[in-house]
Formats: sequence, structure tokens, C-alpha cells
Amino acid sequence: MYADRYSNRRGLDPAGVTLSLAMCGVIGFGLTLATPNITRHIETILIGEPIHLTPDPPPIDPPKPQPETETLKPVPTQPRDSIDMTKPIVTPAPGAETGTLVDLPPTNTLTAGTGTEIGTVIPLHTPILLGPTLDPRYRDYFQPAYPSDMRLGEHEGRVVVRVLIGTDGRVKDVQQISAASPSFFEATRKQALAKWRFKPGTKDGVAIEAWHTMAVRFVLDEE
Repeated sequence: MYADRYSNRRGLDPAGVTLSLAMCGVIGFGLTLATPNITRHIETILIGEPIHLTPDPPPIDPPKPQPETETLKPVPTQPRDSIDMTKPIVTPAPGAETGTLVDLPPTNTLTAGTGTEIGTVIPLHTPILLGPTLDPRYRDYFQPAYPSDMRLGEHEGRVVVRVLIGTDGRVKDVQQISAASPSFFEATRKQALAKWRFKPGTKDGVAIEAWHTMAVRFVLDEE
């Protein structure tokens, strides 16, 4: 009984075989149409999105060789004439002919003349100055009177004054340089203005006012 039931199922059913083949054909045709999309999907899953590479830029041409330029050679220059600084420099005088050199006049001189002739060299004049001197005719009137307070105190001393002497030889002003006491200076000032006489100072022989320094001693023995 069991043998008959299993034996019937092992046999091939023609209708079932035909249906199976038909389904396999449909599935195969569908796979054929879907193969590119499936393949692309599988590649995307396995390796990711496709990378679009940009094309390489065109090669750059090597620079062209530049033509060689000529090197400018330095132009030799003529050396200038050297100037001898040890020799005096001369310039042409007014009215002199071209090419004639005339020495410059020495310093401290003046040149007088016209524009057509070389002038005469005139040296600068240095004035002659002479200071005043005491007139010997009034020598006895030089010593002042001894101040009474200095005599009673038995004081001695010296006075140095600066006097302005006019063109007439008289003293016009007296200035103290040093004095042992005011009394000595006052006695000297009064004597100078009243009695002192000088030969005035001169400039090229002409009388002028000039300052002169004088010293006076007050000594008790001379009274």
C-alpha cells in the first residue's frame, strides 16, 4: 500500500514540466532586461559612486631661447688736465689781450686805474697811533695833597686810576681801578682834574682823545 502512493509521485507530469519551462523563460527574459541596472547597482554598492576624472591639461611649450644681445662696451674717456694747487691762479686783467695772463695783486692791497690799463698797486695804510704822555712842565703838580684823616691815622697807600685825556691835554674824566682808601682816590681825582696836564695822543700826527693809566703813591716821608 505504501509503495503505490510514492511510486506515483516520482513520475514526471508533462503539464507541470511545460509550465515550469515557461516560467523559467519568462524569468530569464526579465533578468536579461534588468541585468545592466542590477550590475550597475551592485558596482555602486561595492565600490561607491563612480568618480569622474577631469582630463589632463595640455602640455606647456618650453620657453623659446631669447636672442643674445650685444654687451655695450664702455667708452674710454679722456682724462682731464690736473690742476697744480701749489701754483698761483692767474686771471686776465681788464682790457688785456686774449691769451695774456696777469698775476693777481697781493692781499691787503688796492688797485687803482681805468678799465683799459693795468692799475697801480697801492698798499693799505696802517695808521700810526701814539698814546698820551705826562707833560714835564707840570710834573711838580702831579702829587695830590695828603688827606688829613689818612695823615692823622698814619696810613699810606697807592691809587691806580684811568684818565681820559682830551686833545688839549687836560683830564676830562677819572675812573678808579684800585685805591687803598676812598680818601686817597678822592684826593687823586681832584688833583687830576685840576692840575694834571698831558701831551695828547695822536693818530698820524693828529691829536685825539685817549685813555691813560696812572698810579699815585701816598707816603708820609714825602710830605
